[in-house]
Amino acid sequence: MYINQYLDETDVRIAKYARENTTYSAYYFFWRDELFERASYLFDAKTDPVPPHEVDVRLFIEGHCGIAILPNDKELTAFFGTPSGVGKYRDRRPFYTVRSPIWSDTLTVGKDVVVIYNNTLANPLLDLVHHYAQLLAHTEVTYINTAINARIPNGAPVAKNQIQKNGFTDFFVKLFEGKFGFVSDLGDMGIEYAGAHTNITQDMTDIWDARQRILSDFLADIGIKSGLEKRSNTVSDEANANTPALLVNLKDMLKSRKKGFEEVNKLFGTDWSVELNEDLDYINTFTDPHIEEKFTNEEKISDN
Repeated sequence: MYINQYLDETDVRIAKYARENTTYSAYYFFWRDELFERASYLFDAKTDPVPPHEVDVRLFIEGHCGIAILPNDKELTAFFGTPSGVGKYRDRRPFYTVRSPIWSDTLTVGKDVVVIYNNTLANPLLDLVHHYAQLLAHTEVTYINTAINARIPNGAPVAKNQIQKNGFTDFFVKLFEGKFGFVSDLGDMGIEYAGAHTNITQDMTDIWDARQRILSDFLADIGIKSGLEKRSNTVSDEANANTPALLVNLKDMLKSRKKGFEEVNKLFGTDWSVELNEDLDYINTFTDPHIEEKFTNEEKISDN
């Protein structure tokens, strides 16, 4: 295949999908990156010359982001940083220590640097991502282990000596890969099994459903509607009942970004702007009576 020309050059990445890496740790890192990726589509921002994702990454990881001019190239840059100094409020300090691989310094807020906040309380998204990445990683591993165990309905074989243990190890490696294999009983001691599995199909369905619902909960927590919230027999009011809850986080994050961008424009003479991703703009979508009427008509058609 055409794609193999590129995959063959990335053996290290391909190795991540091997048996030894279908672990909790591997899936945790996968879901951590995946959840951050999904969150990165919340806003449509114009932040020239700074790439918008550089601002979001800092807001998501630390809850705040410093915008200042990098002395080396005289260009506006997004920085990780640490608030410092004594101010009227503990969460609003007069100084901000910016840091980057090529330059660090302590700057005066409002004079040399603008601090943008992820939300009103400057909370990062990292803790939320960590929480859901753990849940999803455990669920993924459970699902895979259940799928593998379904291939041995009699349960796990119990080794009585090292020879049997080695044979079982080779057998399970082949079992994981979906290859044909068998266990030899050279000592004629009889192979015993423990923990027979029943109702495997139902268990796997429940696990996958839990995975989908966990992911749906994460999306709802960052303000994104998911397909699980919509059922064919629900009316428009029921389907949109949680829209105000979705707006709480979105509006707060949008408000904090707009305020920060206005300060950047005022201090540095830029033209930064930010809006919700149009696909997630519930603020306008669900206050437009024509769109609401369209959804209601679609429900009537589907019911018929």
